[in-house]
Amino acid sequence: MQQNLLIIFAAIWLAMAAGSYMLFQKGTDVVRKRKLWPIFTIVNNVVIGAVIVYAQPPLPMMVGLLVFMVPLTWLTIRSTKFCDECGSPSRSPFFMKPPEKCSHCQKKL
Repeated sequence: MQQNLLIIFAAIWLAMAAGSYMLFQKGTDVVRKRKLWPIFTIVNNVVIGAVIVYAQPPLPMMVGLLVFMVPLTWLTIRSTKFCDECGSPSRSPFFMKPPEKCSHCQKKL
């Protein structure tokens, strides 16, 4: 049963990776990308958190990892913007502030 659960986690993660690539990298609907990006990021990190809980690391380590994921999720959502012109995602380095111009076409975001 435990190995089956790990296979299910892996299948979900692979499906989410494929969906992410098709929607956020290749998709052209900027409005849909902006709407779905926060939801996708939160769901993806919930799956990662479930894998961490499933792996059963020592309790302080598990709590530390799960607590660390909350601000990391918020920073990931905040630092990703989608260009109105080309639809490409742009991320600012080191999560300092949201990007101001598109990394693909160099237009202002």
